[in-house]
Amino acid sequence: MDEWAARLAQLARHCIILVPGPVEEAANAPLGTSRLGGLPDMPSDVDWPRRPVFESKSDWTGPMPGRVLLGPRHWLHRLFQTQRWKRSSEGWKRSRQAERDIRNRAWPMSFVAQIDFAELHAVHALDGFPSAGRLMLFCDPFDWPWGKEDDQARARAVFTAQPVERLQRRRSPEEFDRPEAREVMPRGYVFKPRMLRPTAWLLPPPLQSRELGRLRAEEPGAWSPNGPAFSAYHQFWDDLYARHPDVFGEQGEMIHQVGGTAFSIQKPVEVECARLTGDAPAIAADWQLILQIDSDIEVGMEWGDLGRLYLSARKQDLIARRFDRCWMIMQCY
Repeated sequence: MDEWAARLAQLARHCIILVPGPVEEAANAPLGTSRLGGLPDMPSDVDWPRRPVFESKSDWTGPMPGRVLLGPRHWLHRLFQTQRWKRSSEGWKRSRQAERDIRNRAWPMSFVAQIDFAELHAVHALDGFPSAGRLMLFCDPFDWPWGKEDDQARARAVFTAQPVERLQRRRSPEEFDRPEAREVMPRGYVFKPRMLRPTAWLLPPPLQSRELGRLRAEEPGAWSPNGPAFSAYHQFWDDLYARHPDVFGEQGEMIHQVGGTAFSIQKPVEVECARLTGDAPAIAADWQLILQIDSDIEVGMEWGDLGRLYLSARKQDLIARRFDRCWMIMQCY
């Protein structure tokens, strides 16, 4: 990396990487501990978050995608009205009806993760973050929150400073057991539980970060996809993932994170937050990643095409504990 190494080191930020444990290890975990999925530990006076009725002129209908369901000879099945065509057509209509039923009413969101800030603080104190309390993240696993203003109703961050003795493991809403829920989400609306172990890291800016974009602008040749600086830096991350597959995944495909700089898949998350909320581009530095949750197929959690959820907030709102002002963005490959 030659001259770039010192610059990259200056741009390094502390964060907490949440190392995933075995699936269902958290089924009987102590109340309030950091984990993915399962059932949330909530105060009795906090309602399970719901997203509102969809406001759309679309009736969510359309012709059955025969080529997708039946292959290139789908027209023969349609022509001769085969049993396979009839079963597929009936299943398609049933699924579309289930989608309409769910979208036409307020619907409970899935519990994604809870973070115990005291646990994290014992590992490393992150600037601006609480030293105690819990953050619970809920999200619609079917209609994803891509990041626009209307999408924010499809995710909810709930912060509570209540002590652990005032928490209770909440039952999932009865709607999750209805036939239409099973039709729309065969994996279920309740993700399998997995413990998360906080570990402290000091990491330079990820490849798709705003900070690295500035370095690329200084010397495009060195930082082009085939340039020497970019190639060496890409190798740095590949080596890091290979040395710590339990933390990041073997290829950086499983990164659950609190604080630091987002591991953006597309445009830098902090820049997108500023753009989508109407802030000036220069204000992107005021946005802080709160929680990044990756896809985890083993627990039934997939955000788009193996994407990630990014919960961020303006730094002043984080300091004020205004988690109700967080902004959610989903990105995928």
